Amino acid sequence: MYHQVLVSVLFITAVALLALEVERHIVAVFVIVFLVALGLVSLEDFYVLVDWDVVGLVLCMSVYSAVLEISGFAKWAAWGVAKRTRSPLLLLYTLTLLAGLVSLVLENAVTVFIFAPVAFAVASLLNVDVKKLLVGIALAAGMSGSATMIGDPPAIIVAGRYNLAFTDFIIYESKPSMFFITLIPMIIATGAHILYNFRSAEMRQVSSSSLNADTIDRRFVLEALVFLFLKISLLSLRRELHVPLTLPALVALTGLYATRITLHRDYESVKRSLREGLNYKLPLFLVSVFLLSGSLKRHGVTDIVAEFIMRSVGANIIVLGVVVFAISALLSSLIENIPVTLTLIPVVDSIAPQIGVNPVILIWGVLSGLTAGGGYTYIGSGANVVAVHILDSKGSKISFTGFAKTALAFNLVNTALVLSMYTVIWLLY
Repeated sequence: MYHQVLVSVLFITAVALLALEVERHIVAVFVIVFLVALGLVSLEDFYVLVDWDVVGLVLCMSVYSAVLEISGFAKWAAWGVAKRTRSPLLLLYTLTLLAGLVSLVLENAVTVFIFAPVAFAVASLLNVDVKKLLVGIALAAGMSGSATMIGDPPAIIVAGRYNLAFTDFIIYESKPSMFFITLIPMIIATGAHILYNFRSAEMRQVSSSSLNADTIDRRFVLEALVFLFLKISLLSLRRELHVPLTLPALVALTGLYATRITLHRDYESVKRSLREGLNYKLPLFLVSVFLLSGSLKRHGVTDIVAEFIMRSVGANIIVLGVVVFAISALLSSLIENIPVTLTLIPVVDSIAPQIGVNPVILIWGVLSGLTAGGGYTYIGSGANVVAVHILDSKGSKISFTGFAKTALAFNLVNTALVLSMYTVIWLLY
Protein backbone atom coordinates (compact mmCIF):
# COMPACT_ATOMS: atom_id res chain seq x y z
CA MET A 1 0.00 0.00 0.00
CA TYR A 2 2.87 2.35 0.90
CA HIS A 3 4.57 1.79 -2.47
CA GLN A 4 1.26 2.21 -4.30
CA VAL A 5 0.82 5.66 -2.78
CA LEU A 6 4.41 6.68 -3.51
CA VAL A 7 4.38 5.64 -7.17
CA SER A 8 0.92 7.16 -7.70
CA VAL A 9 2.00 10.51 -6.24
CA LEU A 10 5.14 10.42 -8.39
CA PHE A 11 3.06 9.70 -11.51
CA ILE A 12 0.61 12.53 -10.78
CA THR A 13 3.50 14.92 -10.12
CA ALA A 14 5.19 13.96 -13.40
CA VAL A 15 1.93 14.46 -15.33
CA ALA A 16 1.45 17.86 -13.69
CA LEU A 17 5.00 18.92 -14.65
CA LEU A 18 4.42 17.85 -18.26
CA ALA A 19 1.09 19.71 -18.35
CA LEU A 20 2.92 22.81 -17.10
CA GLU A 21 5.28 22.38 -20.08
CA VAL A 22 8.39 21.55 -18.06
CA GLU A 23 10.89 20.09 -20.53
CA ARG A 24 10.49 16.34 -20.67
CA HIS A 25 14.17 15.48 -20.10
CA ILE A 26 14.02 17.42 -16.82
CA VAL A 27 10.88 15.49 -15.86
CA ALA A 28 12.72 12.30 -16.81
CA VAL A 29 15.61 13.02 -14.46
CA PHE A 30 13.15 13.91 -11.68
CA VAL A 31 11.25 10.62 -12.16
CA ILE A 32 14.36 8.41 -12.33
CA VAL A 33 15.99 10.01 -9.27
CA PHE A 34 12.88 9.62 -7.12
CA LEU A 35 12.11 6.09 -8.34
CA VAL A 36 15.59 4.99 -7.31
CA ALA A 37 15.74 7.07 -4.10
CA LEU A 38 12.36 5.77 -2.88
CA GLY A 39 13.34 2.18 -3.58
CA LEU A 40 10.64 1.72 -6.22
CA VAL A 41 13.11 0.47 -8.83
CA SER A 42 16.55 -1.12 -8.66
CA LEU A 43 19.46 -0.93 -11.10
CA GLU A 44 18.38 -4.33 -12.44
CA ASP A 45 15.02 -2.81 -13.38
CA PHE A 46 16.74 -0.62 -15.95
CA TYR A 47 17.17 -3.86 -17.89
CA VAL A 48 13.93 -5.59 -16.84
CA LEU A 49 11.41 -2.75 -17.21
CA VAL A 50 12.88 -0.74 -20.09
CA ASP A 51 12.27 -2.00 -23.62
CA TRP A 52 15.64 -1.05 -25.08
CA ASP A 53 14.64 -2.34 -28.51
CA VAL A 54 11.87 0.28 -28.64
CA VAL A 55 14.28 2.97 -27.41
CA GLY A 56 16.72 1.94 -30.14
CA LEU A 57 14.14 2.16 -32.92
CA VAL A 58 12.88 5.54 -31.70
CA LEU A 59 16.46 6.85 -31.70
CA CYS A 60 17.13 5.44 -35.18
CA MET A 61 13.89 6.95 -36.47
CA SER A 62 14.97 10.30 -35.06
CA VAL A 63 18.21 10.07 -37.03
CA TYR A 64 16.38 8.95 -40.19
CA SER A 65 13.96 11.86 -39.83
CA ALA A 66 17.00 14.14 -39.81
CA VAL A 67 18.27 12.41 -42.97
CA LEU A 68 14.94 12.91 -44.77
CA GLU A 69 14.89 16.55 -43.70
CA ILE A 70 18.44 17.16 -44.94
CA SER A 71 17.70 15.42 -48.24
CA GLY A 72 14.89 17.89 -48.92
CA PHE A 73 12.27 15.15 -49.32
CA ALA A 74 9.33 17.00 -47.75
CA LYS A 75 10.19 20.33 -49.33
CA TRP A 76 10.52 18.66 -52.73
CA ALA A 77 7.06 17.10 -52.32
CA ALA A 78 5.45 20.29 -50.96
CA TRP A 79 6.78 22.61 -53.65
CA GLY A 80 5.89 20.04 -56.31
CA VAL A 81 2.26 20.10 -55.17
CA ALA A 82 2.21 23.90 -54.88
CA LYS A 83 3.47 24.35 -58.45
CA ARG A 84 0.91 21.97 -59.94
CA THR A 85 -2.24 23.17 -58.15
CA ARG A 86 -4.02 26.24 -59.50
CA SER A 87 -7.22 26.38 -57.39
CA PRO A 88 -6.48 28.29 -54.14
CA LEU A 89 -8.77 26.13 -51.97
CA LEU A 90 -7.46 22.94 -53.54
CA LEU A 91 -3.89 24.13 -53.01
CA LEU A 92 -4.52 24.75 -49.31
CA TYR A 93 -6.21 21.36 -48.95
CA THR A 94 -3.54 19.44 -50.86
CA LEU A 95 -0.66 21.11 -49.01
CA THR A 96 -2.24 20.39 -45.62
CA LEU A 97 -3.06 16.81 -46.58
CA LEU A 98 0.46 16.27 -47.90
CA ALA A 99 1.85 17.21 -44.48
CA GLY A 100 -0.24 14.43 -43.00
CA LEU A 101 0.98 11.93 -45.59
CA VAL A 102 4.63 12.91 -45.16
CA SER A 103 4.21 12.48 -41.40
CA LEU A 104 3.54 8.78 -42.01
CA VAL A 105 7.30 8.35 -42.31
CA LEU A 106 8.63 11.54 -40.73
CA GLU A 107 8.30 12.65 -37.10
CA ASN A 108 5.31 15.03 -36.96
CA ALA A 109 7.12 17.92 -35.30
CA VAL A 110 9.87 17.71 -37.95
CA THR A 111 7.18 17.71 -40.65
CA VAL A 112 5.79 21.01 -39.35
CA PHE A 113 9.27 22.58 -39.31
CA ILE A 114 9.83 21.55 -42.93
CA PHE A 115 6.40 22.65 -44.18
CA ALA A 116 6.40 25.99 -42.32
CA PRO A 117 8.40 27.96 -44.97
CA VAL A 118 6.11 26.61 -47.71
CA ALA A 119 3.04 27.54 -45.63
CA PHE A 120 4.24 31.13 -45.14
CA ALA A 121 5.04 31.51 -48.83
CA VAL A 122 1.70 30.08 -49.98
CA ALA A 123 -0.28 32.10 -47.42
CA SER A 124 1.41 35.29 -48.58
CA LEU A 125 0.75 34.54 -52.26
CA LEU A 126 -2.91 33.66 -51.62
CA ASN A 127 -3.41 36.49 -49.10
CA VAL A 128 -4.77 34.17 -46.38
CA ASP A 129 -4.14 33.84 -42.64
CA VAL A 130 -0.97 31.75 -42.20
CA LYS A 131 -2.04 30.83 -38.64
CA LYS A 132 -5.00 28.87 -39.93
CA LEU A 133 -2.90 27.13 -42.57
CA LEU A 134 -0.05 26.15 -40.24
CA VAL A 135 -2.45 24.93 -37.56
CA GLY A 136 -4.09 22.72 -40.19
CA ILE A 137 -0.70 21.34 -41.21
CA ALA A 138 0.10 20.55 -37.57
CA LEU A 139 -3.27 18.82 -37.05
CA ALA A 140 -2.87 16.67 -40.16
CA ALA A 141 0.71 15.76 -39.25
CA GLY A 142 -0.30 14.84 -35.70
CA MET A 143 -3.06 12.54 -36.96
CA SER A 144 -0.60 10.39 -38.89
CA GLY A 145 1.48 9.47 -35.86
CA SER A 146 -0.15 6.10 -35.17
CA ALA A 147 -1.10 5.26 -38.75
CA THR A 148 2.10 3.31 -39.27
CA MET A 149 4.43 1.46 -36.97
CA ILE A 150 7.22 4.02 -37.46
CA GLY A 151 5.11 7.19 -37.34
CA ASP A 152 5.46 8.10 -33.67
CA PRO A 153 6.90 6.67 -30.41
CA PRO A 154 3.48 5.38 -29.13
CA ALA A 155 3.09 3.23 -32.25
CA ILE A 156 6.63 1.90 -31.85
CA ILE A 157 5.98 1.16 -28.16
CA VAL A 158 2.80 -0.78 -29.02
CA ALA A 159 4.60 -2.69 -31.79
CA GLY A 160 7.32 -3.73 -29.37
CA ARG A 161 4.94 -4.71 -26.60
CA TYR A 162 2.65 -6.88 -28.76
CA ASN A 163 5.24 -8.09 -31.31
CA LEU A 164 3.47 -6.38 -34.21
CA ALA A 165 4.85 -6.04 -37.73
CA PHE A 166 4.61 -2.98 -39.96
CA THR A 167 1.73 -4.54 -41.91
CA ASP A 168 -0.28 -5.13 -38.71
CA PHE A 169 -0.90 -1.39 -38.56
CA ILE A 170 -2.53 -1.66 -41.98
CA ILE A 171 -4.40 -4.98 -41.74
CA TYR A 172 -4.61 -6.96 -38.49
CA GLU A 173 -6.52 -10.22 -38.16
CA SER A 174 -8.05 -9.57 -41.61
CA LYS A 175 -9.46 -6.20 -40.52
CA PRO A 176 -8.40 -2.63 -41.31
CA SER A 177 -6.34 -1.24 -38.44
CA MET A 178 -4.64 2.03 -37.52
CA PHE A 179 -3.65 3.12 -41.02
CA PHE A 180 -7.26 3.33 -42.15
CA ILE A 181 -8.72 4.37 -38.76
CA THR A 182 -6.52 7.49 -38.73
CA LEU A 183 -5.88 8.24 -42.40
CA ILE A 184 -9.47 8.27 -43.70
CA PRO A 185 -10.73 10.63 -40.94
CA MET A 186 -7.68 12.84 -41.46
CA ILE A 187 -8.40 13.19 -45.18
CA ILE A 188 -12.01 14.21 -44.50
CA ALA A 189 -11.23 16.37 -41.45
CA THR A 190 -8.61 18.28 -43.44
CA GLY A 191 -11.31 19.20 -45.94
CA ALA A 192 -13.55 20.36 -43.08
CA HIS A 193 -10.69 22.49 -41.71
CA ILE A 194 -10.07 24.19 -45.06
CA LEU A 195 -13.76 24.89 -45.71
CA TYR A 196 -14.35 26.13 -42.14
CA ASN A 197 -11.38 28.50 -42.14
CA PHE A 198 -10.96 29.60 -45.77
CA ARG A 199 -14.22 29.19 -47.69
CA SER A 200 -15.20 32.84 -47.35
CA ALA A 201 -11.66 34.23 -47.74
CA GLU A 202 -10.86 36.35 -50.79
CA MET A 203 -7.84 34.59 -52.28
CA ARG A 204 -5.55 35.42 -55.17
CA GLN A 205 -4.79 32.94 -57.93
CA VAL A 206 -1.32 31.39 -57.98
CA SER A 207 0.94 31.08 -61.00
CA SER A 208 3.72 28.53 -61.16
CA SER A 209 6.26 31.31 -61.69
CA SER A 210 5.38 32.66 -58.24
CA LEU A 211 6.68 29.51 -56.55
CA ASN A 212 10.38 28.81 -56.63
CA ALA A 213 11.70 25.95 -54.55
CA ASP A 214 15.22 25.87 -53.19
CA THR A 215 17.67 23.70 -55.09
CA ILE A 216 17.00 20.11 -53.97
CA ASP A 217 19.27 17.11 -54.46
CA ARG A 218 16.77 14.74 -56.05
CA ARG A 219 19.28 11.90 -56.07
CA PHE A 220 19.63 12.21 -52.30
CA VAL A 221 15.83 12.17 -51.97
CA LEU A 222 15.60 9.02 -54.10
CA GLU A 223 18.31 7.23 -52.12
CA ALA A 224 16.67 8.14 -48.80
CA LEU A 225 13.33 6.81 -50.04
CA VAL A 226 14.87 3.56 -51.33
CA PHE A 227 16.44 2.75 -47.96
CA LEU A 228 13.27 3.84 -46.17
CA PHE A 229 11.37 1.29 -48.27
CA LEU A 230 13.98 -1.34 -47.34
CA LYS A 231 13.44 -0.57 -43.65
CA ILE A 232 9.65 -0.81 -43.98
CA SER A 233 10.00 -4.12 -45.85
CA LEU A 234 12.18 -5.60 -43.10
CA LEU A 235 9.83 -4.36 -40.39
CA SER A 236 6.91 -5.94 -42.26
CA LEU A 237 8.70 -9.31 -42.14
CA ARG A 238 10.16 -9.00 -38.65
CA ARG A 239 8.16 -11.91 -37.21
CA GLU A 240 9.15 -14.22 -40.06
CA LEU A 241 12.78 -13.09 -39.94
CA HIS A 242 12.87 -13.01 -36.10
CA VAL A 243 14.66 -9.67 -36.05
CA PRO A 244 14.46 -6.98 -33.35
CA LEU A 245 12.84 -3.63 -34.07
CA THR A 246 16.12 -1.74 -34.16
CA LEU A 247 17.91 -3.91 -36.74
CA PRO A 248 15.94 -2.82 -39.88
CA ALA A 249 16.51 0.83 -39.00
CA LEU A 250 20.25 0.22 -38.51
CA VAL A 251 20.44 -1.63 -41.84
CA ALA A 252 18.71 1.25 -43.64
CA LEU A 253 20.91 3.91 -42.02
CA THR A 254 24.09 1.95 -42.69
CA GLY A 255 23.16 1.41 -46.33
CA LEU A 256 22.26 5.06 -46.89
CA TYR A 257 25.38 6.35 -45.14
CA ALA A 258 27.57 3.96 -47.15
CA THR A 259 25.94 5.21 -50.36
CA ARG A 260 26.38 8.88 -49.46
CA ILE A 261 30.03 8.41 -48.46
CA THR A 262 31.26 6.01 -51.18
CA LEU A 263 29.34 7.42 -54.15
CA HIS A 264 29.07 11.10 -53.25
CA ARG A 265 31.76 11.75 -50.61
CA ASP A 266 28.97 13.41 -48.67
CA TYR A 267 30.42 13.35 -45.15
CA GLU A 268 28.66 16.55 -44.12
CA SER A 269 25.10 15.15 -44.44
CA VAL A 270 26.07 12.07 -42.45
CA LYS A 271 27.64 14.12 -39.66
CA ARG A 272 24.75 16.60 -39.64
CA SER A 273 22.07 13.88 -39.42
CA LEU A 274 23.88 12.19 -36.54
CA ARG A 275 24.38 15.52 -34.80
CA GLU A 276 20.70 16.48 -35.13
CA GLY A 277 19.18 13.03 -34.70
CA LEU A 278 21.19 11.65 -31.78
CA ASN A 279 19.42 13.67 -29.12
CA TYR A 280 19.58 12.24 -25.59
CA LYS A 281 16.36 13.93 -24.40
CA LEU A 282 13.75 11.65 -26.00
CA PRO A 283 15.53 8.34 -25.12
CA LEU A 284 16.01 9.57 -21.54
CA PHE A 285 12.33 10.44 -21.32
CA LEU A 286 11.36 7.04 -22.73
CA VAL A 287 13.53 5.24 -20.16
CA SER A 288 11.95 7.19 -17.30
CA VAL A 289 8.41 6.49 -18.48
CA PHE A 290 9.15 2.77 -18.97
CA LEU A 291 10.42 2.66 -15.38
CA LEU A 292 7.44 4.60 -14.05
CA SER A 293 4.94 2.53 -16.01
CA GLY A 294 6.59 -0.70 -14.86
CA SER A 295 6.45 0.51 -11.26
CA LEU A 296 2.75 1.31 -11.56
CA LYS A 297 2.17 -2.23 -12.84
CA ARG A 298 4.47 -3.93 -10.32
CA HIS A 299 2.86 -2.27 -7.32
CA GLY A 300 -0.68 -2.96 -8.51
CA VAL A 301 -1.78 0.59 -9.34
CA THR A 302 -2.77 -0.21 -12.93
CA ASP A 303 -4.67 -3.30 -11.73
CA ILE A 304 -6.66 -1.09 -9.36
CA VAL A 305 -7.48 1.30 -12.22
CA ALA A 306 -8.52 -1.63 -14.42
CA GLU A 307 -10.77 -3.04 -11.69
CA PHE A 308 -12.36 0.39 -11.17
CA ILE A 309 -13.12 0.68 -14.90
CA MET A 310 -14.58 -2.84 -14.95
CA ARG A 311 -16.78 -2.13 -11.93
CA SER A 312 -17.94 1.18 -13.38
CA VAL A 313 -18.80 0.14 -16.93
CA GLY A 314 -19.05 -3.65 -16.80
CA ALA A 315 -17.60 -6.23 -19.21
CA ASN A 316 -19.22 -4.99 -22.42
CA ILE A 317 -16.48 -4.74 -25.05
CA ILE A 318 -18.19 -1.86 -26.86
CA VAL A 319 -18.51 0.26 -23.72
CA LEU A 320 -14.99 -0.61 -22.57
CA GLY A 321 -13.52 0.25 -25.96
CA VAL A 322 -15.25 3.64 -26.04
CA VAL A 323 -14.17 4.36 -22.44
CA VAL A 324 -10.53 3.49 -23.24
CA PHE A 325 -10.73 5.73 -26.32
CA ALA A 326 -12.19 8.61 -24.28
CA ILE A 327 -9.61 8.33 -21.48
CA SER A 328 -6.78 8.23 -24.00
CA ALA A 329 -8.16 11.22 -25.93
CA LEU A 330 -8.69 13.29 -22.79
CA LEU A 331 -5.22 12.61 -21.39
CA SER A 332 -3.48 13.19 -24.72
CA SER A 333 -5.09 16.62 -25.05
CA LEU A 334 -3.32 17.65 -21.84
CA ILE A 335 0.01 15.80 -21.67
CA GLU A 336 2.66 14.01 -23.74
CA ASN A 337 1.33 10.93 -25.53
CA ILE A 338 4.22 8.64 -24.51
CA PRO A 339 3.31 8.43 -20.79
CA VAL A 340 -0.36 8.05 -21.72
CA THR A 341 0.53 5.04 -23.88
CA LEU A 342 2.78 3.36 -21.34
CA THR A 343 0.28 3.95 -18.53
CA LEU A 344 -2.72 2.56 -20.40
CA ILE A 345 -0.96 -0.53 -21.80
CA PRO A 346 -0.88 -2.37 -18.43
CA VAL A 347 -4.47 -1.26 -17.74
CA VAL A 348 -5.55 -2.79 -21.05
CA ASP A 349 -3.49 -5.91 -20.30
CA SER A 350 -5.43 -6.30 -17.03
CA ILE A 351 -8.86 -5.75 -18.61
CA ALA A 352 -8.47 -7.89 -21.75
CA PRO A 353 -8.16 -11.33 -20.06
CA GLN A 354 -11.19 -10.61 -17.86
CA ILE A 355 -13.44 -10.13 -20.89
CA GLY A 356 -11.67 -12.71 -23.07
CA VAL A 357 -10.44 -10.49 -25.89
CA ASN A 358 -7.12 -9.85 -27.59
CA PRO A 359 -5.59 -6.79 -25.84
CA VAL A 360 -4.61 -5.35 -29.23
CA ILE A 361 -8.31 -4.65 -29.87
CA LEU A 362 -8.36 -2.23 -26.94
CA ILE A 363 -4.88 -0.94 -27.77
CA TRP A 364 -6.20 0.26 -31.13
CA GLY A 365 -8.66 2.29 -29.04
CA VAL A 366 -5.78 3.77 -27.03
CA LEU A 367 -3.86 4.78 -30.17
CA SER A 368 -7.04 6.10 -31.83
CA GLY A 369 -7.78 8.23 -28.78
CA LEU A 370 -4.21 9.53 -28.67
CA THR A 371 -4.31 10.76 -32.25
CA ALA A 372 -7.82 12.20 -32.03
CA GLY A 373 -7.33 13.91 -28.67
CA GLY A 374 -3.95 15.47 -29.38
CA GLY A 375 -5.41 18.18 -31.62
CA TYR A 376 -7.74 19.84 -29.13
CA THR A 377 -5.04 21.95 -27.47
CA TYR A 378 -1.66 23.13 -28.67
CA ILE A 379 0.01 21.29 -25.78
CA GLY A 380 -1.52 17.97 -26.83
CA SER A 381 0.89 17.25 -29.69
CA GLY A 382 4.50 18.00 -30.52
CA ALA A 383 3.37 19.16 -33.96
CA ASN A 384 0.99 21.70 -32.39
CA VAL A 385 3.68 23.02 -30.04
CA VAL A 386 6.10 23.50 -32.95
CA ALA A 387 3.46 25.27 -35.04
CA VAL A 388 2.65 27.73 -32.23
CA HIS A 389 6.37 28.31 -31.59
CA ILE A 390 7.01 29.08 -35.27
CA LEU A 391 4.04 31.45 -35.46
CA ASP A 392 5.24 33.27 -32.32
CA SER A 393 8.74 33.64 -33.75
CA LYS A 394 7.28 35.15 -36.96
CA GLY A 395 5.09 37.64 -35.11
CA SER A 396 1.83 35.76 -35.74
CA LYS A 397 1.02 34.82 -32.16
CA ILE A 398 -1.98 32.54 -31.64
CA SER A 399 -3.70 32.20 -28.25
CA PHE A 400 -4.81 29.00 -26.52
CA THR A 401 -8.45 29.72 -27.35
CA GLY A 402 -7.53 30.92 -30.83
CA PHE A 403 -5.87 27.60 -31.55
CA ALA A 404 -8.88 25.67 -30.21
CA LYS A 405 -11.29 27.71 -32.34
CA THR A 406 -9.20 27.33 -35.50
CA ALA A 407 -8.89 23.57 -34.94
CA LEU A 408 -12.55 23.06 -33.99
CA ALA A 409 -13.92 21.80 -37.31
CA PHE A 410 -11.00 19.44 -37.85
CA ASN A 411 -11.27 17.98 -34.35
CA LEU A 412 -15.04 17.50 -34.31
CA VAL A 413 -15.11 15.74 -37.69
CA ASN A 414 -11.94 13.80 -36.97
CA THR A 415 -12.98 12.52 -33.53
CA ALA A 416 -16.43 11.48 -34.71
CA LEU A 417 -15.00 9.55 -37.65
CA VAL A 418 -12.12 7.91 -35.76
CA LEU A 419 -14.41 6.73 -32.97
CA SER A 420 -17.03 5.52 -35.44
CA MET A 421 -14.53 3.56 -37.52
CA TYR A 422 -12.85 2.03 -34.46
CA THR A 423 -16.23 1.04 -32.99
CA VAL A 424 -17.62 -0.46 -36.20
CA ILE A 425 -14.45 -2.32 -37.21
CA TRP A 426 -13.17 -3.56 -33.85
CA LEU A 427 -15.94 -3.42 -31.27
CA LEU A 428 -19.13 -4.42 -33.14
CA TYR A 429 -17.83 -7.28 -35.25
